[in-house]
Amino acid sequence: MLTKIVARLKTGSIKNVVPFGSPRPCAPYVVVKEEKADGNMTRFRIIPHMTQSAANVLALDAYTKSELSTLLTDFESDDRFGNHFRLEEPEEKEWTGVGAVSDDNTISMERSFYAPLLLF
Repeated sequence: MLTKIVARLKTGSIKNVVPFGSPRPCAPYVVVKEEKADGNMTRFRIIPHMTQSAANVLALDAYTKSELSTLLTDFESDDRFGNHFRLEEPEEKEWTGVGAVSDDNTISMERSFYAPLLLF
């Protein structure tokens, strides 16, 4: 699922998209982190990064709140095992404000999407 989400995000305005733990590309870039969430859900935390500037604060906000919705809400695909999945956005959208400057001099925000875990 992670690979398919990374590929989907690369179709958006930010082309440098990597899974969590990969080497960081040049800004702007997006990191996708897969986590276990409450209940039978997997959380995908999407973390876009941009260089510091007033214009990029606005661009980061627009990407996180708007473009990510377009790219990922109700995104459906199959994982590497052939299981079908669909990302869901919580009714109360989950994003953070612009965070402090990272060690690579970028600013970032976070947004979460969820996929139900398969039960056998």
